[in-house]
Amino acid sequence: MAEAEVAPEPPAPPAAPEEATQLAEAPEAAVRHQAEETAVAFPSDEDLMEVEEADMKPEKPDDRLLKVKGLDKQQLCIDLLMVGCVQSYVDFFYITHRKAPPKEGSSEEVKDVVIPEETLIFLKETLEQAETARRLRSYLQCYESYNSLAEFFEKVPDLKSAMYFYQRCADVAAEVDAWESISKANLNLGSCEEQGGNWQSAMQYHEKALEIATSADSLPLQIKAASRLTTVCQVLAEQCEKDGQDVEAAQLYERCLSSAQLSKDAALEGSACHKLGLSKHKTGNYEQAVELQKQYLEICRIHEDRVGESAARAALAQAFEATGDTPEAIKQLENLLSVASEAGELKAQAGACLNLGILYNSRGNHEKSVELLEQHFDLARQIGDRKLIDSARVVLGMVRGNGKLKAYINMVNNDLEKLLKWKSKRATLDS
Repeated sequence: MAEAEVAPEPPAPPAAPEEATQLAEAPEAAVRHQAEETAVAFPSDEDLMEVEEADMKPEKPDDRLLKVKGLDKQQLCIDLLMVGCVQSYVDFFYITHRKAPPKEGSSEEVKDVVIPEETLIFLKETLEQAETARRLRSYLQCYESYNSLAEFFEKVPDLKSAMYFYQRCADVAAEVDAWESISKANLNLGSCEEQGGNWQSAMQYHEKALEIATSADSLPLQIKAASRLTTVCQVLAEQCEKDGQDVEAAQLYERCLSSAQLSKDAALEGSACHKLGLSKHKTGNYEQAVELQKQYLEICRIHEDRVGESAARAALAQAFEATGDTPEAIKQLENLLSVASEAGELKAQAGACLNLGILYNSRGNHEKSVELLEQHFDLARQIGDRKLIDSARVVLGMVRGNGKLKAYINMVNNDLEKLLKWKSKRATLDS
């Protein structure tokens, strides 16, 4: 009677981190034993013959692997164990057994992500190179291998896996105190968090990158980290403003300014001054607001930024008006009107005309006030904003009415005949 064939055992699960450490330190026999437990079957004699024939021809390692009959994830896992790269085996297993995101409203079973053979080989070989280099204390090659994997997953995009390998880069660099490389890794980790919308975590990574780059006296990295940190802090500050947390927003804008100054980017520094100045104005610190807007104005004038200069003068006018310095506020608004006209900024011109008209009206200069508000009304019509047009019409009508109020009261009290003509024939009050 023929003996019954014994079914092969199912593949074993990936080694846990503790097991991986033990396997890494085990002799070759232990590694081979683990491979035998994991594998369903080694390649057949026919497969090996095909490989030997293929080896006779000059070709790339990738081509050889692709021609192995029945190439799959399991075989590549075995190959990693056979060369003693246990940590790479664990990484490769989990990467290649990721589940595809479920489709909305679908009841189908979630399956593993489908990975092309070329990508499988790239992952396997790069992981093997990284672990082998780390074992041989070849820091640069190990760092570059893990960085290649991180960049690959960032482009996919698979941010979780990308961050996993960027963290590996940081760990490898830390082993040899390569501070610039540690800073780069943290900068990349922060960028991944930005892409995921995790702004608080991104800020922490960029702060660490900036601190290390500054300590290492690496100016290019310092500039890059400071620039990213400025952007992230600004996003967080704007979120605080939306939530009504003005004090917290001001603190974040201060962090924006300090990092922008380290970025050596004048435009970034000017914008940070402007944002912080507006925040200080909102929290009632008008003197600080004035100083910050003056800094912004100076930067804009040096770089001939007419649009920025318009914004700076508008903010300065508001700050001076809040401090009670009306003449200086009027001066800034008149300059704003001139600059905005040169820059073709209709909204800035309209805002300047409106504020100037109101200020002149409060100082009793009725004719100048009406002239400016009429200009404001014309600009509103050019802009085409219906709400702005309606608002401009109302303000102009009120100021015109206030200007004639004294004449109307005098007519009611002293000139009955003129009052009747005004009521019956709509004669003007000045006639």
